[in-house]
Amino acid sequence: MKKALLYVITLFAFALNGNVQAQQQQVTGTIISADDNLPLPGVNVRVKGTSRGAITDVDGQFSIQASSDETLVFSFVGFTTQEIAVGNSTVVDITLQLDDNVLGEVVVVGYKTQNAREISGSINVVSGEQIKDVPIASFDQALQGRAPGVLIQANSGQPGAAANVTIRGKGTINGSNNPLYILDGIQISAADFATLNPNDFASFSILKDAASTSIYGSRGANGVIVITTKRGKSGETKVNYDFQFGISQAPTHPEEVMNTEEKLQYELANGDPYGWSDSELADLRQIDTNWEDVLLQTGYTQNHQISAAGGSENTTFFLSGSIFDQTGTVPNTGLKRYTARINVETKVSNFTFGMNVSGGFSKFNNTLEGDSFIGSPLNAIRWSNPYESPYQPDGSYTQLVSGQPNALQELLENQTLRNQLKGVAIGFVQYDAPFLEGLSFRTNWGTDFTQNETQQYLDRTTYRGFIAQGRNGSLDRGYNRNFRYTGTTSITYSKQINVDNDFNISLFNEVLENDFRSFGFTGYGLVGPFQNEAGITPGNPLNGYIPNVRGNGGQNALISYFADGTYGYKGRYFLNAGVRRDGSSRFGADNKYATFGSIGASWIVSDEAFMENLKGNFFSEMKLKASYGTVGNQEGIGNFDSRELFARSIYNGIGGIGLVGLPNPVLRWEKIRMFNVGLEFALAKGRINGIVEFYNNVTDDLFLNRQLSRTTGFTSQNTNIGSMRNRGYEVSFIGTIIDRPDFKWELSANITYNQNEVLSLVGDQDEFIDGDFITRVGEPINSLYLVRYAGVDPSNGDALYINTDGETTNEYNPADRVVLGTTDAPVFGGFGTTFSFKGFRFDALFSYVAGNDLYNNDRNNIENPAYLFDNLSKVVINEWRTPGQITDIPSADNPFFSGTSRFVESGDFIRMRNVNLSYSLPANVTESLKIASLRMFVQGQNLLTFTDFRGFDPELSGNLIGSQYPALRTVTIGVNVGF
Repeated sequence: MKKALLYVITLFAFALNGNVQAQQQQVTGTIISADDNLPLPGVNVRVKGTSRGAITDVDGQFSIQASSDETLVFSFVGFTTQEIAVGNSTVVDITLQLDDNVLGEVVVVGYKTQNAREISGSINVVSGEQIKDVPIASFDQALQGRAPGVLIQANSGQPGAAANVTIRGKGTINGSNNPLYILDGIQISAADFATLNPNDFASFSILKDAASTSIYGSRGANGVIVITTKRGKSGETKVNYDFQFGISQAPTHPEEVMNTEEKLQYELANGDPYGWSDSELADLRQIDTNWEDVLLQTGYTQNHQISAAGGSENTTFFLSGSIFDQTGTVPNTGLKRYTARINVETKVSNFTFGMNVSGGFSKFNNTLEGDSFIGSPLNAIRWSNPYESPYQPDGSYTQLVSGQPNALQELLENQTLRNQLKGVAIGFVQYDAPFLEGLSFRTNWGTDFTQNETQQYLDRTTYRGFIAQGRNGSLDRGYNRNFRYTGTTSITYSKQINVDNDFNISLFNEVLENDFRSFGFTGYGLVGPFQNEAGITPGNPLNGYIPNVRGNGGQNALISYFADGTYGYKGRYFLNAGVRRDGSSRFGADNKYATFGSIGASWIVSDEAFMENLKGNFFSEMKLKASYGTVGNQEGIGNFDSRELFARSIYNGIGGIGLVGLPNPVLRWEKIRMFNVGLEFALAKGRINGIVEFYNNVTDDLFLNRQLSRTTGFTSQNTNIGSMRNRGYEVSFIGTIIDRPDFKWELSANITYNQNEVLSLVGDQDEFIDGDFITRVGEPINSLYLVRYAGVDPSNGDALYINTDGETTNEYNPADRVVLGTTDAPVFGGFGTTFSFKGFRFDALFSYVAGNDLYNNDRNNIENPAYLFDNLSKVVINEWRTPGQITDIPSADNPFFSGTSRFVESGDFIRMRNVNLSYSLPANVTESLKIASLRMFVQGQNLLTFTDFRGFDPELSGNLIGSQYPALRTVTIGVNVGF
């Protein structure tokens, strides 16, 4: 019995000793940021493996109970999580480092910023640093190939031209497919990008799914690009000067045209249409003009920028100014731009005040382009005969025997000018309530003002001046201005309930009003040397110089109420939701309002206990996310399509008032249902980061101009019909292959596959035909609809076609047309690499598209013997002439029809978008020079393109690819100096 009692006492003593060793103690400390050494409030402090936790106060201080054998875990949005063993310490001070991991970034998402861990939506971020050296006037083209799901196609290579941007496919037929652009909280127009300075931009957040875009309601259907401008930081003022000088050339057209001898021989073999005499032929053979050399030139670009940033503890600022001057590769084209910006932010007690003001002035000099304009110089390069010169021996312009205009004369004597003045002013006030931590009020007001003045002078000696009213030249002046006003007011409350639960919720009200006015006139009958109003002849019915005066105007408004919230549990489970109700002036009373919303969830799988072993050896981070919601679209319809709009009209010589179009009072919003699921990951201790996503977007109530019977008195009416789907996958990654102190090598790539399909149209109708294109249920939009070309019958030189029964025939029948692919690329993306060695850095970026087909209208024009009077392609020399001849060109008296597959070509291409080699002087050298930094670089833009397309540029947007201004190949040198 005594032994048993002694045994129990001994066990109790050991147990008591164990409890003493594991006794908890109070641990206190302060947490600061490594970025600015300021205290961090709201940091989660958790005892690892337990539910015990604490949160730092406004001074970054915490207090928690922990035993000596336990570990504290410190985590905070945007910073790297740290773990510290308690040991015998009672005071633990921590400095948290900024998190460079993809799941640790702070991202601008619509009306707020959010940590990437919490985001359930699909968002890609491009930093301003990535595009700062790209020598282009419109920043949207610099985004090509940098983000999955984003396809950017140049409308034109003209200086200042904006690009076509589509995010996850085209979701509408008649509506606009352009994304919404938000600059520091207010909407801006893509048409004005050339008057903004891209170097002022700090980042671009590309929002692609409902969880991220539904907060914009009826404006978020095509995705949203949120642009944030640069800000100052407290500390010493930093001044930077950037200079660039570049040389540009247009690409050489791969389709060679005939030289003088070839063209004359071809004419003589085909009836001698001009009836040349022997002496005339001898004279013509002395001339062999390369019209590409005549109508193209070397372009030049200069860019000067200066900026200053800094501030005190309570006030920060950013200032900038720039001059951009670009001469185009077509004579008499170019852009000059002048910009200035000031961003100021100051804190007074619990208030924060901010002001962002920018102004820009641009001067554009443009030319006609495209096959539909006979005066287009890029068109004339092919059809101008080589045996004619632009000038006569006496210096006067040559009048071409073909009757076509002398393109050089059209370029040099006519003018198309536009001056654009743009101002953006944004102000905000934020109040952080002292009586309730986490509660804030904010109001943001902004205006976007754009004014355009245009002048088109058509000299009376030119073709375009001759065909003007009265055949004696014309002068057109136009003026338009657009004023957009946006006001947003919000209340936000964020709360850390305990160590496991936190949430934030925001309530918003927004008003947007857009006002447009235009006025212009055209005068005819120019006399004397004047290129202004002084040269216009007073018009009257007798001389035929009746001036044209025009004017237009309109307004539209949007009022919205919306809410957005995020709930987080244990720092690894997140739920996001938002709802917005929009009211638009464009719709009738019954459809004026619509509600849009979304819900999303994300799970940080890598923070789970079952991932501990994998996380250390393989996975650094892993997040699953999913979202679903609806967004809307009201772009692509007029301000008055739902109501009667009257205007002055003339019928049978009698003036009156009549309806402009047939109104549709039941017209309603396009609605897009979006589903997205994705996986974000970081491997090999964060050296490889990637995203894989699947999306399915369905557009209902598509806008379509429905054709009407002429008995109605109208040709069409804007209606809602049918539905369309875009479904696809996106994959992107960036990996650090080598990471050493003096050498770093990174690779990046992204790819998107998008499948577009028309699901339904109006009633029982399952297709609409528009020329060589068809919109048909079960097919993608912009589908080519052509007769299949089958070559040439060697016995008689007839063109051969394939009919709907699959049989070969020499009879062309439009009823034999079939779908032959789409002009919209289903596959696109980009890839690049970066090397850095000490002060040297090399960057290369490529973009690509695949799977689309293009109708090469250039070839249709220059391979068709029906256009014998103009120059033709060299391939026409091999046209059929004798029985048994094997060729792909029919006989001259049996020209093939345009609407065939002969001119359909693959639109696949890979383009070296940008390559940059730079060198930064080491710190000891810059210190001796009394400067902060010095960086020199040389770069190339669009230097190489790999494609089988036989036109100027496979990237040009549009259904018929012809004589558009191609993308320029540019080599630039530059220097960045910091003071």
